[in-house]
Amino acid sequence: MLHEVIVVGAGQAGITLAYSLQRLGVPYVMLERDRAFASWHNRWDGFRANTPNWMNTLPVLGTSQVPGNDPRGFATREELIDYFEQCLEAVRPRVTTGTTVHRIAQCEDGTWTVHAGRQVYQTRNVAVCTGAMSAPWRPRLSADIPSSVPQLHSSDYRRPEQIATRSVLLVGSGSSGVQICRLLVESGRFDAIHIATSDVLVLPRRLLGVQIHRLLHVLGFFDVRKDSLRGKLMYAMLDSRGDPITRPTPRDMAAKHGVLLHGRLMGVDGDVLRFAGGSALGTGNLTILWCTGFRADYSFIEARSGDAFMRGSGAPNHVRGVVAAAPGLYFVGLRYQYTVASHDIYGVGMDAKFVAEHICQRQQSRLDNVNRAHELMEDMKDKKAIVGRLSTRED
Repeated sequence: MLHEVIVVGAGQAGITLAYSLQRLGVPYVMLERDRAFASWHNRWDGFRANTPNWMNTLPVLGTSQVPGNDPRGFATREELIDYFEQCLEAVRPRVTTGTTVHRIAQCEDGTWTVHAGRQVYQTRNVAVCTGAMSAPWRPRLSADIPSSVPQLHSSDYRRPEQIATRSVLLVGSGSSGVQICRLLVESGRFDAIHIATSDVLVLPRRLLGVQIHRLLHVLGFFDVRKDSLRGKLMYAMLDSRGDPITRPTPRDMAAKHGVLLHGRLMGVDGDVLRFAGGSALGTGNLTILWCTGFRADYSFIEARSGDAFMRGSGAPNHVRGVVAAAPGLYFVGLRYQYTVASHDIYGVGMDAKFVAEHICQRQQSRLDNVNRAHELMEDMKDKKAIVGRLSTRED
C-alpha cells in the first residue's frame, strides 16, 4: 500500500503536524517508538518547565487553555502530561506506538520506504518529527573516566535514590543541570554536590517588574527568523551555549546551599578530574551526572542525492523543514528550523502548519497532473474516434 504521508514521531512536532494535516484533509500514518509525548513522560520527579505556561500551548487546543491553568506559572511534569493528553484526545491521531523506525530510504521513482522492525511502509512523503535533541550526548572524555565511577545521563535520571554515592558531580549548568542540582540538595542525601559549569546565558526572571519571557515576546525575540540579520546574531550566540536559563543559577546554589562550583570539565588524569581554572576532583565515592543535553541523529535516512540533503554539521539542509534535494522529505521540530523558538512548544505550530501546507500542495499538484493526463488520454480517444468516423465516411 502506498501511503500519502508517514509521520515519524508522536511528540509535540508530530502531533501538531498530524493536526495540521487533518485540517487539510491529507491522510497520514504516524509511527512512534515509545508512546505519544514520551519525552515528557520520562522527565525526572520534580521537573518543571523552564518557560511559562502561556508559551507551552499547541494550536490543537488554542492559547486560552494552558498547562496547569495558570498562564504565568511554570508547569510540573504532571501538568504538562495532562495537557498533552487533552491534545491527544482532541486530535485522535492515527498513531502506531512501540514501533522504532530504523531506516528511511528514497526509491528510484521518488517515493520513500520507511522500515520499522519487520514492517516496511511505502509513502510519497515522510515527515521526520523526532526532534532536534533525540540522542543523549556525552563528551568523548567520559570514556576516559574509570569504569568504577558510576555515570548517568540526565535522560536516565528520575530521582535522588538512583545515586548510591555520597558525592555527585553534575556536568553542565543549563536548565537540567541546575534543576536537578536543586532537587539533589533538597533531598539531603549527599555530603557534597559539585557542578562543572558551562557557558549558559542567564536571564533575570523579571525586568522592570515584567516577566522576562513576556518582555522578550513583546519585543519579538521568539519570532525572530533564523535567516534574518538579528536571527543570525542570536543563532551565533545561542547555538553553542544552549537555551538560556533563569535563576537560580549555579552561583545561587553555591551561596545558598554550599554547592561546589568548578569550571568546564577539561580532562581525566587517572582517578582525578581536571577543570578549567585549575580545580580538580577525585573520583572516589562519586557519581557523575551528565547534564550535557542531546544531539540529533539522522544517520538512518538515505536519499538518492547522497549526503546532499545534509549539511556538514549533520543537520538537514532544508528551508523551513522542506528538503529540496530530496523531494518528499520533511522535518518538523528542528532547532531554529525557522525561528529561534522552533524547537520549543511555542514555535512548533507555525512550522508544522507550513510543512503540512507544502505536503498538501505537493499532493494537489500530483492529482492535477493525473487529471491532466487523464483528460489528455480522453482527448486523444475522442480525436481517434473522430478520425475513425471520417475514415469510414470516405470509404
